[in-house]
Amino acid sequence: MFKGNLSELANYQHLPTKLFKVIEQVKQHLSESVENGRYPIEGDDVFFFIVDDNTQQLNERRSECHRKYVDVQILLAGEERYGYSLQPFKSIAEDMLEKRDIAFSEDIIDEQFTDLGVNDFIIFNVAQPHRPLVAIDQPMPVRKAIIKLANDWLEA
Repeated sequence: MFKGNLSELANYQHLPTKLFKVIEQVKQHLSESVENGRYPIEGDDVFFFIVDDNTQQLNERRSECHRKYVDVQILLAGEERYGYSLQPFKSIAEDMLEKRDIAFSEDIIDEQFTDLGVNDFIIFNVAQPHRPLVAIDQPMPVRKAIIKLANDWLEA
């Protein structure tokens, strides 16, 4: 997991070059008025989407992981808490990795939390458990950009 802010992006050049360039590219798109939807960057290997969603109480959110895509989430409006772990899940409760590149579990080990404000972003590697859309105090609407980078593309 890595957390940063778009206003300080120049300070994160230690990130893998391809990842850094994609975040820069999405930041440029976000400077324009962007509607909800999916936006390709490198076909199915790299894309982002803009969504409106709502945070929920911790007990209403499930932890998830992905096998194919590195997950970069940028908060555009609202505030959001993320749970995450540096350890893999002990077990998978719902496996949709083949169809949708997502699996859910309640077996998260040593869960830690971090809060995001506007223009903060967070990066989760493949297989890293994380729990998005957790309310900090009370549930609220949020708007976010979610970048998906195929791990194979990133490592090529």
